[in-house]
Amino acid sequence: MKRVVFFSLIIIAITFSSCNKKNYKTVLHDPNLYCNTMHQLNYVIIYDIFNPPVASRIFAYSNLAAYEVLSKEGHHYASLEGRIKSLHNIPSPAKPAQIDFPFASLIAMMKVGKQFTFSEDKMNALIDSIKNLAEETNMTSEMFDSSLNYGNRVADSIISWAKTDNYGKTRGSKFTVTGVDGHWSPTPPGYFDAVEPKWQTIRTLALDSASTFAIVPPPPFSKDSNSTFYKWARQVYDTVNALNDGQQWMSNFWDCNSFKMHQEGHVMFATKAMTPPGHWMEITGNVSLKKKADWYQTVYNYTGASVAMFDGFIACWYYKYKYDMIRPETYINQYIDPNWKPFLQTPPFPEYISGHSVISAAAAEFLSKVYGDKVSFTDTSERDWGFKDRKFTSFSGCSWEVSLSRFYGGIHYWQAVTEGRNEGMHIGDLIMDKLMLNKKELASAH
Repeated sequence: MKRVVFFSLIIIAITFSSCNKKNYKTVLHDPNLYCNTMHQLNYVIIYDIFNPPVASRIFAYSNLAAYEVLSKEGHHYASLEGRIKSLHNIPSPAKPAQIDFPFASLIAMMKVGKQFTFSEDKMNALIDSIKNLAEETNMTSEMFDSSLNYGNRVADSIISWAKTDNYGKTRGSKFTVTGVDGHWSPTPPGYFDAVEPKWQTIRTLALDSASTFAIVPPPPFSKDSNSTFYKWARQVYDTVNALNDGQQWMSNFWDCNSFKMHQEGHVMFATKAMTPPGHWMEITGNVSLKKKADWYQTVYNYTGASVAMFDGFIACWYYKYKYDMIRPETYINQYIDPNWKPFLQTPPFPEYISGHSVISAAAAEFLSKVYGDKVSFTDTSERDWGFKDRKFTSFSGCSWEVSLSRFYGGIHYWQAVTEGRNEGMHIGDLIMDKLMLNKKELASAH
């Protein structure tokens, strides 16, 4: 009799303990969790000082891993196999009923993020925190193990696929400065080598090629004060010399210089900041939460925006190194005013077209296809750098401000930002076509 009572008490204790645990769906299906985890990955990227194109690659593959896990559940979005270049053989779960797909998608995203970043300790801590969170819920050990294993399997397939995108072959590539008038040369204060001179050879995801969308070429280089080229440079010079407080603030807000050099007397030091794609990942998270997107829609939003920016950088870099164009700072110092400085620090790569304009327009165009353009949101991305939150009433208005900031900053000619914006809009529109075959499919997925 005592033994029966003893075992009954054990059963009651186990049941009571289980009841006290939170429902795993409440904890692990909260889109805030995905947004916060992506935010943490963004800060690892900042800490590791990845340049903007490389950062876009990390975001794209990480989010694609999460997306592909969710696609295999079969109830929401379809797999991108056959729509994204060379993507195939994503493993399917043997027993879908034993898998919590949101949890597995988060595991896949973090494993890819860990593979592509340097700070293994930070990523391990992040992964462990998510595992601990799951273990503190009423999720069964069988579901935990199955979900963990499946997330890792999908991540491994994405990692293997990513290794074929030509990234490895571009490491250590150097750009040869021609010294020819009108061509790019290193700029102060760091006089760094050109960043990612072979990025245009990276495999695109949705674009057929880096040159899918043609741009208007720049005018012939000229020192003549009556030439178009001279007038382009003079426009930058006159604009920067007359900037008002609002234009300066805007330029600083969108600077997103991941490794900025500072010089005080004979001392030089660098500071870290958020990359342009990281900035738009933060915006994507803010918008997803504002629109009360569920887990699946949130992952979809991040995936579309990150793929758009990844392809955007490849296309932009194709034109940058095709035209190898002189920066306004160099031209103005040589032919207009040797003492002039741009308001922002000139990034270390050729000028035409504006990369920030391309990827911002691409992300904005994709998000506008999801929610419509006239969406108000607050950009909180730059709080840690001392900037007040910035409110916008549309995605297009936000991306247009990005383009303006590069012109006001004195680092791009006017035509470089407008052509960059046009390029990005084309790319963002194409990404939606790749991720969603038609409006009916989009509507059924919401």
